[in-house]
Amino acid sequence: MKRAIAALLTLLLAGCQSMELEAPEVARPRPAAPSVPTLSGDALQAFLVGKTLRYNLNGVNSTFYADGRYGYRDYEVRDGGSYTITGDEVCITFEDGGRRCDQYAQIGPDYYRIEEGGRRTKVDRVVPAA
Repeated sequence: MKRAIAALLTLLLAGCQSMELEAPEVARPRPAAPSVPTLSGDALQAFLVGKTLRYNLNGVNSTFYADGRYGYRDYEVRDGGSYTITGDEVCITFEDGGRRCDQYAQIGPDYYRIEEGGRRTKVDRVVPAA
């Protein structure tokens, strides 16, 4: 029995020594997103206010009503809240209390939403808010 325990301990220790330990994914810093010129001031106001934007992601539509209300719709979810535009950011406060701030950029002929973490989502279509 003692030999079996000793053999088992030897195998376990050998396995531990050969394992490479990596830091958890959350501990690694993300590379910074490439910087692009963002819309700001009058250009951002003109692009968003009174418009519905459709993104190339899950049928998402964001509506920025002229009175400051915000509407969100995708294939499964409908949500709302309010928005404010300051400088080059639009900050949305959702009805449930959640909040996020995004930027918008024009890259060539296309427009993109840039989220706080740097993720970019292409705007497929812009139409007047209904």
